[in-house]
Amino acid sequence: MDYRYYTAEELATDDLFREWVISPTPEVTSFWLKWIAENPEKSGEVGMARELVLTVYDMHNDQLTEEALQQEIEEITRLAGLQKQARGASIYPLLRQPAWRVAAIFLLVSALGLWLYKRERNTGSPAAAHVSAARETSMLERKNDGFRELTVLLSDNSIATLSPGSMIRYPKSFDASERKVILSGEAFFDVAKNPERPFLVYANETVTKVLGTSFRVKALDQENTVMVLVKTGRVSVYPKTAYETLQSKPEVNVSVIVLDPNQQAVFNRKENKLEKGVVINRQLLSELSVQKELIFDDKPVSDVFKALQDIYGIEISCNQEMLANCIISAQFSDENLKQRLNAICQAIGADYDMVDGKIVISGKGCNQ
Repeated sequence: MDYRYYTAEELATDDLFREWVISPTPEVTSFWLKWIAENPEKSGEVGMARELVLTVYDMHNDQLTEEALQQEIEEITRLAGLQKQARGASIYPLLRQPAWRVAAIFLLVSALGLWLYKRERNTGSPAAAHVSAARETSMLERKNDGFRELTVLLSDNSIATLSPGSMIRYPKSFDASERKVILSGEAFFDVAKNPERPFLVYANETVTKVLGTSFRVKALDQENTVMVLVKTGRVSVYPKTAYETLQSKPEVNVSVIVLDPNQQAVFNRKENKLEKGVVINRQLLSELSVQKELIFDDKPVSDVFKALQDIYGIEISCNQEMLANCIISAQFSDENLKQRLNAICQAIGADYDMVDGKIVISGKGCNQ
């Protein structure tokens, strides 16, 4: 399959490309990073397609039925066709200009989003043949011994933001059936959507199960309660014993609470009891305890990446020579890390991936 002639929209609807964005494996990631390196002129389309896929998954997050989704797809397709006929030209030459990309990408996503979200990934497609069944099961451990949040990048492009004193255990590469992490303390999770591999957070006597969403888990050993607070998507919270029973006896009814955005579950550890309510402290729905507003006015992109490294405590790897001429203007307020990375990469025609616990930037650079 020759991806060199694919548009951003065609890439975003390709099974193998969507697998890389939504549920990456080492094999698929290696394929796309190599392809981008061999075809640097396509980095702009790749970045735009990636942003579209991620945003659409975050937007809908299991809120549309298949029938309703299909109706939206047909309508967006019809309108896109009419718009193309009316304009008779592509918007991509304009978006190749860095000054336009940061502002325009969000408008582009809202216009084309539903059209790209066609259906769940087809596991019987040829793209599935590229995926190996083998997974590394060794567990890694990260503890936040500092005084501010620690960002942990997971192999499926999910992000865990650990509060001070907290610890997380996770595999280097998640297996084929589930994505399991073990939390001690408090963390905010931004989970990459994958309906076929649920994301599980084991924290004290609870199990939180999601397909792809953002939420906070507060499970301090010295406290009698475990709290789960949902920012986006839908989350299921179980007592650990109930979840384990469900795995061995799926027909048994067990205690579970399903949470929607701005709802929370509180588990009483002594009474083994779950209660559902509305989030009172909305600050807990933020990725960081203190949101950092960032304003860049015609700044080198290397300065922007350095600012993100300092705020999130992560490593961002990029070719400094390649990005030497990349200058952008942008303003960030309450966006999360993924949104900021997506916007910046779109502005410079680059792409990013999470590899071995760091952000790797790839692209052809900026010619000015």
